[in-house]
Amino acid sequence: MAKQRIKDIFKEDWRTLLKNYSLIVVGSILLAFGTGVFLLPATLNTGGLSGVGIIGEGLFGFDADLVVLVMTWAFFFISLLFLGWRFTIKSLVSSFVYPLALILLMRLPAIATETVKLFGEGADVATKLIAGVFGGVFNGVGVALTFRGGGSTGGVDILVVILNKYLRLSYSVMSFVIDGLIIAVGLFVLKDVVLSLIGILSAFVFAITLEFVFVGKKHAMTASIISREKSAEINDFIQNEIGQGTTLVPVLGGYQKDEYMMVVVHFDRSNYARLINGIAKIDKKAFVSIEGSTVVLGGNFESLNPVKEGLVNIKKKDEKDKA
Repeated sequence: MAKQRIKDIFKEDWRTLLKNYSLIVVGSILLAFGTGVFLLPATLNTGGLSGVGIIGEGLFGFDADLVVLVMTWAFFFISLLFLGWRFTIKSLVSSFVYPLALILLMRLPAIATETVKLFGEGADVATKLIAGVFGGVFNGVGVALTFRGGGSTGGVDILVVILNKYLRLSYSVMSFVIDGLIIAVGLFVLKDVVLSLIGILSAFVFAITLEFVFVGKKHAMTASIISREKSAEINDFIQNEIGQGTTLVPVLGGYQKDEYMMVVVHFDRSNYARLINGIAKIDKKAFVSIEGSTVVLGGNFESLNPVKEGLVNIKKKDEKDKA
């Protein structure tokens, strides 16, 4: 399966391949820029591997960029072991470009000296705040571009996916918990409440930027695909390559009354580029409609658990008040 996936990558149109990998490389470099120029020099813990790097530096004196390098590659191989090639290959390029670009940025004397002087220990709160905002923006744009190229930044997200797969724990909840723990440990190590609060603010800026630059506010998306002759191939591609279940719906064309089979799939937004590229490769004349899904429960998404009736009633009341 891994060999077949690699062969499929190189069978893609070279323009598409160049575009996607350019997005991943540029996105990874922007992520390294935001982290290495703003967040790490200012010692801002926003969670993720950069937060682990700050903790490692504070506790043991390890260089934060080297901690990020080791942890990134460690998570890459953990992903291979527990999640397989289909998922891991998405983070292959970024797992090499991001940590290496980060090390280069933080060890170039011209950049390292100036950033530490500007955002380091002697900086006031306003300067640290500026570093947090710009670091969040650059990181958000970087991750969004990586997603648009069909890639993944890997890192702590791999641990979240593993917990979701094997323990059926909510992806969003576990992501919040793990980043929260990293920030909490960072607060204990650094003993600086203001820096921790700025780090949390930077994490919010990152999330907002990611939502704005990528494809909307929804983590899950729904695609409805109609192909005259190749709906079966598209269905197989989604199930085997994207790894997502589908629903086949018989539909009738309104004009010529032709009968088609519509493929409906709910998918994570990180698979957006792979889905579109795969469909285009199979049938460039296919009709594709994609919408953001407010909630998707069950399957590979968040577990389907009972909710309190009061929450629904509150939502209905709010809708009436707005009306």
